[in-house]
Amino acid sequence: MVEGLTIKSGLYNDKLLGEFLATELADIGPMQRFTDVGITDVVNGVYVDNIETLDTNLVDVMFASFSYAGFFPPAESMGGTWFDGAVIWDVDVFSAVNKCMETHAPADIVVDVLLTSQKSLSRVDASNFNTLHTLLRSGRILRYYSIMDGLLRAQFAYPDITFRNIISPSADLEHQFLPLLQD
Repeated sequence: MVEGLTIKSGLYNDKLLGEFLATELADIGPMQRFTDVGITDVVNGVYVDNIETLDTNLVDVMFASFSYAGFFPPAESMGGTWFDGAVIWDVDVFSAVNKCMETHAPADIVVDVLLTSQKSLSRVDASNFNTLHTLLRSGRILRYYSIMDGLLRAQFAYPDITFRNIISPSADLEHQFLPLLQD
């Protein structure tokens, strides 16, 4: 952990992830539907999605999308250096809707959204919070609004589109601010 924090570019070694993805995705053929995966260019801070090479570079794109900043080193692939897309967009509804609007009228578009937080922010008793508790709580609040912001902006921007299912966890996910740390 100390080496990852002070010397390496991520806390964890991602070598096994690359091997896992290469094995698990080996038999995936060309995409039959539009598939949107967002990644962030580390060098210039730009969000990249609608990756035209997804069929030929699925393993590289997925590997980059799992490169959570700070936890894993940035992915070196496809001629660049990448973090996951959530650095910029936690829930990118806009890319999917804009792609659908290329071939469909807004009234014909139905969107299902899978959230990574609850639909509402849980209440807490903060009367005995210390500095660490306050930091973790602020991280949860920040993450909640980051996730909900993308959805709410999309619903406002596209009033004629049907947002059919908004699916979210039924309980708080542990360590949302530090999602890969265990107790």
